[in-house]
Amino acid sequence: MDFSYKNSTITISSDKKEIILSPDSVILDGLSIELPGEYEKSSILMYSFAKNDEQLYHFRTEGYWIAYIPEMLTDISTEALDFLWGIDILIMPGAKSMQPTLEKVEAGLLITYGESAHEIALVLGCTGEIVSKYKLKDADLSSEKTMCVVMG
Repeated sequence: MDFSYKNSTITISSDKKEIILSPDSVILDGLSIELPGEYEKSSILMYSFAKNDEQLYHFRTEGYWIAYIPEMLTDISTEALDFLWGIDILIMPGAKSMQPTLEKVEAGLLITYGESAHEIALVLGCTGEIVSKYKLKDADLSSEKTMCVVMG
C-alpha cells in the first residue's frame, strides 16, 4: 500500500484501487463519500461519521483498519473515539495540540501532514523527516510505540 501527498491531499494506492483523502472530501475508488453512513466499493469497506464539528472516516483495505480525521481536533468526543476504536493507521493533520487526541486513539502508525506536522512527530520521538511518498511495511505497525510518518 502506497501513500502520497500533494496539494493537501493524501492518496492511498493499492491493487489498482485508489482512496483520495482531502480536507473537503473523500473519494473511495471513484465514489465520492458525502454523508455519514456505511459504504463499500472495490472490496473497501468505509464508515463515515459526522456529529457537531467532528467529521471522521474509518475504512478497511488490505487487512488494515485506517482512520482519517480531516480537521484538527484538540478534543475528541467519546462517541467519535468509539467510532475510531481498533485502528491500525491514523491519518490526520498534525500539530502538537493534537497529542491528546492521538493518545486516546492509540494507532500503530500515524501519517500526518500540514504546516505543523513535524511538531507531533517530535512529541512522539520520531525524526519529523518530511516525505511526499511512503510505502507501508508490516514492520511499521509492529512496535510498542506509535510510529510517525510526516508528509509534505
